[in-house]
Amino acid sequence: MNVTRQDDRIDPATFLSIMSAFPAGIAVITTLNENAQPVGLTTTALCSVSADPPALLVCVDRASRTLPSLLSRKEFVVNFLRESGSATSILFASKKDDKFSAVRWRPRPGGLPILTEDSLAWADCSLLEAVPVGDHVVLIAQVREGDVSPPAHEPLVYFQRRFGTWTPLVDGEEKP
Repeated sequence: MNVTRQDDRIDPATFLSIMSAFPAGIAVITTLNENAQPVGLTTTALCSVSADPPALLVCVDRASRTLPSLLSRKEFVVNFLRESGSATSILFASKKDDKFSAVRWRPRPGGLPILTEDSLAWADCSLLEAVPVGDHVVLIAQVREGDVSPPAHEPLVYFQRRFGTWTPLVDGEEKP
């Protein structure tokens, strides 16, 4: 259902500025291409959808070179980056061909890549639905398996077009 008229749209630069005011975690989405080689991309457009069944969504630019592999393979891993992962985030946001030669990773059974050094947590997903919306495709996926690193690390956060980390509050006050 479309409830917005074409002439009611905000200009893209203002929209991006507004959205940059919302801190977001950073994830690298990984899968295998048609030659069973690992491919991936960086995203901040990710959220949970359902706890039962466990499902999440990730938004992928239609121009992404990884999108065809995500749609054909119909399975992927969401690697939630930890505070040391800014270089990995930049790498997977690039158009470089062999991104995996520059990071530590291991294949899951079936070959899907997990970023072992830069991930705070990971979720192995199977695609349920792909919904085109504007210049992106929303991938809705069921989470099949996953794991979280010990709590010694903080998540990598993106806010106002800069990397940072999360600072926990204690009873509404900043941690000393």
